[in-house]
Amino acid sequence: MKFACPKCQKNTLESLDLCSRSRYLNLKLKDEYINWGRDYHGEFVCPECNAEGMTVRGINKTTLKRLFFCPSCKKSQYQSRTIDEIKMIKDPINSDIAWYTNHRINDFICPNCQDRNIYICQIDNMKKRFKCRTCKKTQCDSVSLLNNIVFRFNQNSLPVETYKWENDKWDLRAINPNFDDRDRRHYHVNFGVFKLYWFKCVIKEYVYYLCKLGTAFATIQNYLYCLKPFSIYLNKSHVSGFDEINRDLFLDYIVSENRSITQKLVAARKFFTVGTIQGWFNINQDIIRDADYPKRHYGNPDPISNTVRKQIEENLHLLPDPIARMWLICYFAAMRPSELALLNQDCLVREGQHWKIVWRRKKGKNQHEIPISRTIAKVVQEQQEYIKNLWGDSWKYLFCHYQGLSFTDPLMPKLEAVKTVLPVHNANPLLTSIRTLIIALDIKDENGQPAKFHENLLRPTRLTQLFEQGHDLAVVSAWAGHKHLATTSTYYTQVSCELMEREAGHIQKALVNSNGHRVLYESFPKSFWENPTAHKLELSSTHINTPIYGYCGLPLDQDCHKFRACYTCQSFVATLDKLPQYLKTRDELRAKQAKAMSAGQEVLVEQFSTQADRLDDIIAGLQQEVA
Repeated sequence: MKFACPKCQKNTLESLDLCSRSRYLNLKLKDEYINWGRDYHGEFVCPECNAEGMTVRGINKTTLKRLFFCPSCKKSQYQSRTIDEIKMIKDPINSDIAWYTNHRINDFICPNCQDRNIYICQIDNMKKRFKCRTCKKTQCDSVSLLNNIVFRFNQNSLPVETYKWENDKWDLRAINPNFDDRDRRHYHVNFGVFKLYWFKCVIKEYVYYLCKLGTAFATIQNYLYCLKPFSIYLNKSHVSGFDEINRDLFLDYIVSENRSITQKLVAARKFFTVGTIQGWFNINQDIIRDADYPKRHYGNPDPISNTVRKQIEENLHLLPDPIARMWLICYFAAMRPSELALLNQDCLVREGQHWKIVWRRKKGKNQHEIPISRTIAKVVQEQQEYIKNLWGDSWKYLFCHYQGLSFTDPLMPKLEAVKTVLPVHNANPLLTSIRTLIIALDIKDENGQPAKFHENLLRPTRLTQLFEQGHDLAVVSAWAGHKHLATTSTYYTQVSCELMEREAGHIQKALVNSNGHRVLYESFPKSFWENPTAHKLELSSTHINTPIYGYCGLPLDQDCHKFRACYTCQSFVATLDKLPQYLKTRDELRAKQAKAMSAGQEVLVEQFSTQADRLDDIIAGLQQEVA
């Protein structure tokens, strides 16, 4: 028996049990969230053709995703990715254009991996942010013409807004006019995110207090960012004042947070401490304890490998001269990127025939200076002349920012100087240029992998290099400007494999003395550390034809009264690499002892016997060290 459908004109055989098919479809249209057969009436819009009335289908057996079908364009869409997660967003600049989140844009190509798998994520601060699902990279559209961007590219600053306490938007420059030029991006704060009025008032007091102390604007912004979630939690918990804030409440808040716990604890603890001292509120300072902070794991520094660094330095001539000078000066002086950005033109100081660089350190809030070579002094002078030719005395810094940075051509043909300090984000010209150079030359590390670079790596790389060159750790620490040697040794110097081999070689050169006892490397005189070769003994023969191999442990300026009797001297040190020679010499001495004994030469018998016995002790000690 056949059944015919009057709409689609298709036939169905009796063997398909129509009743079972109806029950199956009813089941496929129901789930724990919604009854699609009853509640859905074609509200979804097709992301391909923008037509309404998508029909609901069953669930894919493989992906377990619900399927929708568009009768207009005849295309299908899955629920979990392209239907219920799609949201329409109006373009903030072109009102006639609509964007759909989580919907692939067919004509867009990822600039990182060149794949056509681009989706729009969100529109934030007039900028559209796209994400590539292939390489997981986020991309932004072209710059929007906001006021601060127009003024920045105009090489001007926005006028300072008048400070008013009752406003929710403050211009911090009106409170602290002596701000850092790198803080120009963080001068504007918005208190509108704090919904609780009593909490917002104290936050304003706190920000005003920090500004008067000269705290960096970026630090203030970070504190507000970390205190915002706490304000939201207080609002949800219906807290009406600071007297209700206790340790139990704060612990519940920390448990509810899952990101940046340490930063939020630091910001809250500082806020509670300052507020209690200033009398804004009275909170028990035991509300946050040291044990509350997550355990921090400090890793060894990860400097740029010598293989990558040498390849970069050999090709610095391919970069524009001002950017190449950034590398040379920053690396030689082991500067932080912020210190390089704020380095003044008058940083170069000459004292007689010697040169040094002097600069003000923002982090340490002190003045730091290091000696430099004539080559680096010449580099600084070239950069000084370059800046003066650009703007004369109207720009006080040694370096500036640039427009027209290229991500493909290291020469940067469209590079144009901008009277702005070096930024802290990824648009930093040094960072962009070195990464472009690495890509253009296909620079790889010692493992054959594409090299990685960040300007923050220059400082530990330089300090590690100084340490490996043999400079004392105290000198390296002074070069870095650290107050504690532990800071330098823990975070800025790495012991390389080559250094371990070299130091192990020094130690293994001196293992046992003439009694066969182990000798510590630290027990040798300073002249041995500086020049082990000067203490080396390579006497092929003596008056009794006994070769001597090893090292003399006496200082170079001390007389030796047992010369040519080294094997019986307590200052003699035997080395493991000479073990075969010691075995051969001992056997020769035993043979000479037997020959002298048969000839009745008792004096020679005693001499040969004493030296052979000492060599037996030395050989036994060396073999024990090997074991």
